[in-house]
Amino acid sequence: MSDQTSSANTITISSSVLLSLIRHTSENYPSLFSGALLGFEDDNGVIDVTHGFPFPYPDQYEGGSLKSRSGAQYQKDILENFKKLGYGIEFQGWFQSTISGNFVTSQLVEALAQQQLANANSFIIIHDMSSIGKEVSLKALRLSQGFMTAYQDGKWKSKDLEHLKLSYFNIFDELNVEVKNQALVNLYLANLKSTEPELDILNLASHQTSTGQLLESLYSQIDSFNYDQNNFNYYQRQLQKEQSKINQWKQQRKLENLERVKKGDKELDTEEWKTLFRLPNEPSRFNNMLHSHAIDVLADDILKKCDEELTKSSVIERKLTLA
Repeated sequence: MSDQTSSANTITISSSVLLSLIRHTSENYPSLFSGALLGFEDDNGVIDVTHGFPFPYPDQYEGGSLKSRSGAQYQKDILENFKKLGYGIEFQGWFQSTISGNFVTSQLVEALAQQQLANANSFIIIHDMSSIGKEVSLKALRLSQGFMTAYQDGKWKSKDLEHLKLSYFNIFDELNVEVKNQALVNLYLANLKSTEPELDILNLASHQTSTGQLLESLYSQIDSFNYDQNNFNYYQRQLQKEQSKINQWKQQRKLENLERVKKGDKELDTEEWKTLFRLPNEPSRFNNMLHSHAIDVLADDILKKCDEELTKSSVIERKLTLA
Protein backbone atom coordinates (compact mmCIF):
# COMPACT_ATOMS: atom_id res chain seq x y z
CA MET A 1 0.00 0.00 0.00
CA SER A 2 1.33 3.44 -0.96
CA ASP A 3 2.20 5.86 1.86
CA GLN A 4 2.10 8.90 -0.40
CA THR A 5 0.47 11.97 1.10
CA SER A 6 -0.40 15.18 -0.70
CA SER A 7 2.05 18.06 -0.35
CA ALA A 8 0.23 20.74 -2.39
CA ASN A 9 -3.01 22.18 -1.04
CA THR A 10 -3.28 25.42 -3.03
CA ILE A 11 -4.26 25.68 -6.68
CA THR A 12 -3.46 28.82 -8.68
CA ILE A 13 -5.10 29.10 -12.08
CA SER A 14 -4.66 31.69 -14.78
CA SER A 15 -7.73 33.86 -15.25
CA SER A 16 -7.59 33.32 -19.01
CA VAL A 17 -7.64 29.54 -18.53
CA LEU A 18 -10.47 29.75 -16.03
CA LEU A 19 -12.58 32.01 -18.23
CA SER A 20 -12.09 29.79 -21.28
CA LEU A 21 -13.21 26.72 -19.32
CA ILE A 22 -16.23 28.52 -17.85
CA ARG A 23 -17.17 29.84 -21.27
CA HIS A 24 -16.95 26.38 -22.81
CA THR A 25 -19.06 24.68 -20.13
CA SER A 26 -21.59 27.54 -20.00
CA GLU A 27 -22.08 27.77 -23.77
CA ASN A 28 -22.69 24.01 -23.97
CA TYR A 29 -25.03 23.87 -20.97
CA PRO A 30 -26.98 21.68 -20.16
CA SER A 31 -24.46 19.24 -21.71
CA LEU A 32 -21.73 18.18 -19.29
CA PHE A 33 -18.07 18.65 -20.14
CA SER A 34 -14.79 17.68 -18.52
CA GLY A 35 -11.17 18.20 -19.48
CA ALA A 36 -7.51 18.17 -18.52
CA LEU A 37 -5.66 20.79 -16.48
CA LEU A 38 -1.95 21.17 -17.19
CA GLY A 39 0.75 23.08 -15.34
CA PHE A 40 3.48 22.55 -12.79
CA GLU A 41 4.05 22.27 -9.05
CA ASP A 42 6.47 24.63 -7.33
CA ASP A 43 8.62 24.03 -4.25
CA ASN A 44 6.17 25.87 -1.97
CA GLY A 45 3.38 23.33 -2.30
CA VAL A 46 1.43 25.31 -4.90
CA ILE A 47 0.07 23.82 -8.14
CA ASP A 48 0.06 26.38 -10.95
CA VAL A 49 -2.48 25.59 -13.68
CA THR A 50 -1.36 27.25 -16.90
CA HIS A 51 -3.41 25.42 -19.54
CA GLY A 52 -6.81 23.75 -19.70
CA PHE A 53 -8.31 21.69 -22.51
CA PRO A 54 -11.90 20.41 -22.58
CA PHE A 55 -12.41 16.97 -24.05
CA PRO A 56 -13.89 17.38 -27.56
CA TYR A 57 -17.16 15.63 -26.72
CA PRO A 58 -19.74 15.95 -23.94
CA ASP A 59 -20.00 13.51 -21.03
CA GLN A 60 -22.98 11.20 -20.68
CA TYR A 61 -22.45 11.40 -16.90
CA GLU A 62 -19.93 12.99 -14.56
CA GLY A 63 -16.55 11.28 -14.77
CA GLY A 64 -17.46 9.39 -17.94
CA SER A 65 -14.53 10.77 -19.97
CA LEU A 66 -11.92 10.66 -17.21
CA LYS A 67 -11.33 6.90 -17.51
CA SER A 68 -12.28 6.43 -21.16
CA ARG A 69 -9.64 5.39 -23.70
CA SER A 70 -10.45 8.30 -25.99
CA GLY A 71 -10.15 10.78 -23.11
CA ALA A 72 -6.82 9.32 -22.01
CA GLN A 73 -5.49 9.38 -25.58
CA TYR A 74 -6.61 12.99 -26.10
CA GLN A 75 -4.88 13.98 -22.86
CA LYS A 76 -1.72 12.11 -23.86
CA ASP A 77 -1.63 13.74 -27.31
CA ILE A 78 -1.89 17.23 -25.82
CA LEU A 79 1.01 16.60 -23.42
CA GLU A 80 3.19 15.16 -26.19
CA ASN A 81 2.55 18.21 -28.39
CA PHE A 82 3.53 20.56 -25.57
CA LYS A 83 6.71 18.61 -24.89
CA LYS A 84 7.64 18.83 -28.58
CA LEU A 85 7.32 22.61 -28.28
CA GLY A 86 9.62 22.61 -25.25
CA TYR A 87 7.01 23.24 -22.55
CA GLY A 88 7.86 21.71 -19.18
CA ILE A 89 4.29 21.26 -18.03
CA GLU A 90 2.64 18.11 -16.75
CA PHE A 91 -0.87 16.82 -16.17
CA GLN A 92 -2.12 18.09 -12.80
CA GLY A 93 -5.83 17.31 -12.64
CA TRP A 94 -9.23 17.57 -14.28
CA PHE A 95 -12.21 19.88 -14.36
CA GLN A 96 -15.82 18.74 -14.52
CA SER A 97 -19.07 20.62 -15.06
CA THR A 98 -22.03 19.31 -13.08
CA ILE A 99 -25.29 20.16 -11.35
CA SER A 100 -24.78 20.53 -7.59
CA GLY A 101 -23.87 17.17 -6.00
CA ASN A 102 -24.29 15.06 -9.14
CA PHE A 103 -20.51 14.99 -9.63
CA VAL A 104 -20.21 12.29 -6.92
CA THR A 105 -20.32 9.30 -9.27
CA SER A 106 -18.40 6.06 -8.92
CA GLN A 107 -16.74 6.74 -12.29
CA LEU A 108 -15.40 10.14 -11.23
CA VAL A 109 -14.30 8.91 -7.81
CA GLU A 110 -12.59 5.81 -9.28
CA ALA A 111 -10.73 7.92 -11.84
CA LEU A 112 -9.59 10.43 -9.23
CA ALA A 113 -8.52 7.67 -6.83
CA GLN A 114 -6.44 5.96 -9.52
CA GLN A 115 -4.84 9.27 -10.44
CA GLN A 116 -4.05 10.06 -6.80
CA LEU A 117 -2.32 6.68 -6.46
CA ALA A 118 -0.01 7.80 -9.27
CA ASN A 119 0.28 11.40 -8.01
CA ALA A 120 -1.00 12.21 -4.53
CA ASN A 121 -1.38 15.90 -5.47
CA SER A 122 -3.91 15.26 -8.25
CA PHE A 123 -7.24 17.08 -7.92
CA ILE A 124 -10.43 17.96 -9.76
CA ILE A 125 -12.11 21.35 -10.17
CA ILE A 126 -15.91 21.15 -10.04
CA HIS A 127 -17.94 23.79 -11.90
CA ASP A 128 -21.47 23.81 -10.51
CA MET A 129 -23.87 24.79 -13.29
CA SER A 130 -26.94 25.10 -11.05
CA SER A 131 -26.09 28.80 -10.57
CA ILE A 132 -25.38 29.50 -14.24
CA GLY A 133 -26.29 33.06 -15.27
CA LYS A 134 -26.10 34.23 -11.68
CA GLU A 135 -22.70 33.42 -10.23
CA VAL A 136 -19.67 31.22 -10.81
CA SER A 137 -19.45 28.28 -8.42
CA LEU A 138 -16.09 26.50 -8.42
CA LYS A 139 -14.32 24.26 -5.95
CA ALA A 140 -11.16 22.15 -6.10
CA LEU A 141 -11.42 18.72 -4.47
CA ARG A 142 -9.15 15.83 -3.64
CA LEU A 143 -10.07 12.49 -2.09
CA SER A 144 -9.23 12.46 1.62
CA GLN A 145 -6.47 10.32 3.12
CA GLY A 146 -9.04 8.21 4.96
CA PHE A 147 -10.91 7.49 1.75
CA MET A 148 -7.69 6.61 -0.09
CA THR A 149 -6.74 4.18 2.70
CA ALA A 150 -10.11 2.44 2.40
CA TYR A 151 -9.81 2.44 -1.40
CA GLN A 152 -6.36 0.84 -1.36
CA ASP A 153 -7.39 -1.77 1.21
CA GLY A 154 -10.68 -2.41 -0.59
CA LYS A 155 -12.49 -2.46 2.75
CA TRP A 156 -15.93 -0.84 2.65
CA LYS A 157 -17.73 -2.61 5.48
CA SER A 158 -19.31 -0.61 8.30
CA LYS A 159 -16.67 -1.58 10.87
CA ASP A 160 -13.87 -0.63 8.47
CA LEU A 161 -15.36 2.81 7.82
CA GLU A 162 -15.90 3.30 11.54
CA HIS A 163 -12.27 2.38 12.22
CA LEU A 164 -11.08 4.94 9.65
CA LYS A 165 -13.63 7.50 10.90
CA LEU A 166 -14.77 7.78 7.29
CA SER A 167 -18.25 8.92 6.32
CA TYR A 168 -19.93 10.85 3.52
CA PHE A 169 -18.91 14.06 5.30
CA ASN A 170 -15.18 13.57 4.72
CA ILE A 171 -14.87 11.82 1.36
CA PHE A 172 -13.21 14.92 -0.12
CA ASP A 173 -10.73 17.55 1.01
CA GLU A 174 -11.39 21.00 -0.42
CA LEU A 175 -8.35 22.91 -1.66
CA ASN A 176 -7.71 26.64 -1.88
CA VAL A 177 -8.19 28.10 -5.37
CA GLU A 178 -6.49 31.36 -6.31
CA VAL A 179 -7.12 33.08 -9.64
CA LYS A 180 -4.03 34.73 -11.07
CA ASN A 181 -4.18 37.72 -13.43
CA GLN A 182 -1.46 39.17 -15.59
CA ALA A 183 0.02 42.46 -14.38
CA LEU A 184 -1.64 44.46 -17.19
CA VAL A 185 -5.03 42.92 -16.37
CA ASN A 186 -4.65 43.84 -12.70
CA LEU A 187 -3.72 47.40 -13.69
CA TYR A 188 -6.76 47.65 -15.95
CA LEU A 189 -9.10 46.33 -13.27
CA ALA A 190 -7.66 48.71 -10.67
CA ASN A 191 -8.40 51.70 -12.90
CA LEU A 192 -11.77 50.48 -14.09
CA LYS A 193 -14.64 52.61 -12.82
CA SER A 194 -17.69 50.64 -11.90
CA THR A 195 -20.86 51.57 -13.74
CA GLU A 196 -23.02 49.61 -11.32
CA PRO A 197 -25.07 51.47 -8.71
CA GLU A 198 -23.97 51.19 -5.12
CA LEU A 199 -27.02 49.10 -4.27
CA ASP A 200 -28.02 46.39 -6.72
CA ILE A 201 -31.69 46.25 -7.66
CA LEU A 202 -33.31 43.20 -6.15
CA ASN A 203 -33.83 40.62 -8.85
CA LEU A 204 -37.33 39.27 -8.30
CA ALA A 205 -37.15 36.79 -11.16
CA SER A 206 -37.78 33.23 -10.12
CA HIS A 207 -35.26 30.46 -10.78
CA GLN A 208 -37.79 27.68 -11.14
CA THR A 209 -35.80 25.86 -13.84
CA SER A 210 -32.69 25.67 -11.67
CA THR A 211 -34.66 24.60 -8.61
CA GLY A 212 -36.52 21.99 -10.67
CA GLN A 213 -33.23 20.51 -11.89
CA LEU A 214 -31.96 20.27 -8.34
CA LEU A 215 -35.14 18.53 -7.20
CA GLU A 216 -34.99 16.04 -10.09
CA SER A 217 -31.36 15.28 -9.26
CA LEU A 218 -32.25 14.84 -5.59
CA TYR A 219 -35.06 12.39 -6.45
CA SER A 220 -32.68 10.38 -8.61
CA GLN A 221 -30.02 10.22 -5.89
CA ILE A 222 -32.59 9.21 -3.27
CA ASP A 223 -33.83 6.39 -5.53
CA SER A 224 -30.27 5.12 -5.91
CA PHE A 225 -29.68 5.45 -2.17
CA ASN A 226 -32.87 3.52 -1.35
CA TYR A 227 -31.94 0.71 -3.74
CA ASP A 228 -28.54 0.34 -2.07
CA GLN A 229 -30.04 0.67 1.41
CA ASN A 230 -32.62 -2.04 0.68
CA ASN A 231 -29.78 -4.44 -0.11
CA PHE A 232 -28.14 -3.57 3.21
CA ASN A 233 -31.42 -3.99 5.10
CA TYR A 234 -31.87 -7.43 3.54
CA TYR A 235 -28.34 -8.34 4.69
CA GLN A 236 -29.19 -7.23 8.25
CA ARG A 237 -32.37 -9.34 8.32
CA GLN A 238 -30.48 -12.42 7.09
CA LEU A 239 -27.72 -11.79 9.62
CA GLN A 240 -30.23 -11.62 12.47
CA LYS A 241 -31.85 -14.88 11.34
CA GLU A 242 -28.51 -16.70 11.20
CA GLN A 243 -27.39 -15.30 14.55
CA SER A 244 -30.67 -16.44 16.09
CA LYS A 245 -30.09 -19.96 14.74
CA ILE A 246 -26.53 -19.93 16.07
CA ASN A 247 -27.66 -18.82 19.53
CA GLN A 248 -30.27 -21.60 19.61
CA TRP A 249 -27.63 -24.13 18.56
CA LYS A 250 -25.23 -22.91 21.26
CA GLN A 251 -27.92 -23.18 23.91
CA GLN A 252 -28.81 -26.69 22.78
CA ARG A 253 -25.14 -27.76 22.76
CA LYS A 254 -24.71 -26.33 26.26
CA LEU A 255 -27.60 -28.43 27.54
CA GLU A 256 -26.22 -31.52 25.77
CA ASN A 257 -22.82 -31.02 27.40
CA LEU A 258 -24.40 -30.68 30.84
CA GLU A 259 -26.10 -34.04 30.34
CA ARG A 260 -22.86 -35.60 29.11
CA VAL A 261 -20.97 -34.30 32.13
CA LYS A 262 -23.53 -35.90 34.42
CA LYS A 263 -23.01 -39.21 32.61
CA GLY A 264 -19.24 -38.81 32.69
CA ASP A 265 -18.98 -38.54 28.89
CA LYS A 266 -16.66 -36.19 27.00
CA GLU A 267 -18.12 -32.79 26.14
CA LEU A 268 -18.93 -32.01 22.50
CA ASP A 269 -17.15 -29.23 20.62
CA THR A 270 -18.83 -25.87 21.33
CA GLU A 271 -17.27 -24.27 18.24
CA GLU A 272 -18.77 -26.72 15.77
CA TRP A 273 -21.35 -24.13 14.79
CA LYS A 274 -18.70 -22.39 12.66
CA THR A 275 -18.79 -25.32 10.22
CA LEU A 276 -22.58 -25.65 10.29
CA PHE A 277 -23.64 -22.03 9.75
CA ARG A 278 -22.47 -19.37 7.33
CA LEU A 279 -23.05 -15.71 8.13
CA PRO A 280 -23.99 -13.53 5.12
CA ASN A 281 -21.35 -11.16 3.79
CA GLU A 282 -21.98 -7.48 4.42
CA PRO A 283 -22.41 -5.56 1.13
CA SER A 284 -20.01 -2.76 0.30
CA ARG A 285 -20.93 0.65 1.71
CA PHE A 286 -19.02 2.42 -1.08
CA ASN A 287 -22.02 3.46 -3.18
CA ASN A 288 -24.00 4.31 -0.04
CA MET A 289 -21.36 6.88 0.92
CA LEU A 290 -21.32 8.45 -2.54
CA HIS A 291 -25.12 8.74 -2.74
CA SER A 292 -25.23 10.18 0.79
CA HIS A 293 -22.67 12.84 -0.06
CA ALA A 294 -24.52 13.79 -3.24
CA ILE A 295 -27.83 14.03 -1.35
CA ASP A 296 -26.21 16.21 1.31
CA VAL A 297 -24.84 18.68 -1.27
CA LEU A 298 -28.10 18.75 -3.25
CA ALA A 299 -30.19 19.30 -0.11
CA ASP A 300 -27.99 22.23 0.95
CA ASP A 301 -28.27 23.84 -2.49
CA ILE A 302 -32.05 23.38 -2.54
CA LEU A 303 -32.33 25.02 0.88
CA LYS A 304 -30.35 28.00 -0.40
CA LYS A 305 -32.63 28.27 -3.43
CA CYS A 306 -35.72 28.05 -1.23
CA ASP A 307 -34.38 30.80 1.03
CA GLU A 308 -33.94 33.01 -2.04
CA GLU A 309 -37.44 32.26 -3.29
CA LEU A 310 -38.97 32.92 0.15
CA THR A 311 -37.14 36.24 0.38
CA LYS A 312 -38.44 37.30 -3.03
CA SER A 313 -41.99 36.20 -2.16
CA SER A 314 -41.82 38.12 1.11
CA VAL A 315 -40.66 41.30 -0.64
CA ILE A 316 -43.38 41.03 -3.30
CA GLU A 317 -46.08 40.40 -0.69
CA ARG A 318 -44.95 43.36 1.41
CA LYS A 319 -44.84 45.59 -1.65
CA LEU A 320 -48.37 44.56 -2.65
CA THR A 321 -49.62 45.16 0.89
CA LEU A 322 -48.19 48.68 0.96
CA ALA A 323 -49.52 49.53 -2.53
